[in-house]
Amino acid sequence: MQRIKYTTSVVFAQRYLSYGYRALPLFPGEKRPHPGLVPHGLKDATGDSATLEAWWRACPECGVGLLPGPEVLVLDVDAPGAWERLKEEHPALLEAPRARTPRGGVHVYLRLPPEAVGRLTATTKALPGVDLRGLGRSYLVAPPTTLPTGAYAWEVALRRPEELPLVPAPLLVRLLPPPPPPKPAWTPVEGTSPKRLRALLDAYADRVARTPEGQRHNTLIRYAVAAGGLIPHGLDPREAEEALVAAAMSA
Repeated sequence: MQRIKYTTSVVFAQRYLSYGYRALPLFPGEKRPHPGLVPHGLKDATGDSATLEAWWRACPECGVGLLPGPEVLVLDVDAPGAWERLKEEHPALLEAPRARTPRGGVHVYLRLPPEAVGRLTATTKALPGVDLRGLGRSYLVAPPTTLPTGAYAWEVALRRPEELPLVPAPLLVRLLPPPPPPKPAWTPVEGTSPKRLRALLDAYADRVARTPEGQRHNTLIRYAVAAGGLIPHGLDPREAEEALVAAAMSA
């Protein structure tokens, strides 16, 4: 039995390496990295086949941790109903590689477009019941790892990072942080012309009006703060409020 566990885990781990991912051993029956084999945790994850063989030879019962690169976003969906909502809103997610967790959650593997790489973090909480993993910063417990609550298993097989489907555009819009307010092309000074002040206010309102769903609240706040900075230079506070509220309502 021990030989079967060893063979299965190594075969899976080696396959992940062949796809371009790194892997690490997890303490038997747990999600944490094995402290005796990888004392630095995910920093010790490797793409070296011989190292993997040595790890699982030393501990055949270890689970498999998978560390994707920075271009791979994994949606870790655990909350009841969250996966149902996500796949209804974004049916393309059903085609993405997906692992089922022992408690009924899913890990969905997606690819970020180049312009979005490095702009997301695990602290992003834009989707209720969904955590962001991968991104070169966090590992996933991967099949065939077994915990006391059950085993991880692929529902849709994993593929190489470059073969993963892109994050659906509407979903990516919800996840990315809102852009910073535009910097004025001029330095405000006392006595700035009303025409210039109004032009800036109109630009702020236009940005608010065109903000995609999921970013509107934060964007409105950013541009309200920016407009507030123009008030000491002659912008009418009531005019600013009316323009931004109207833009927010139109969005």
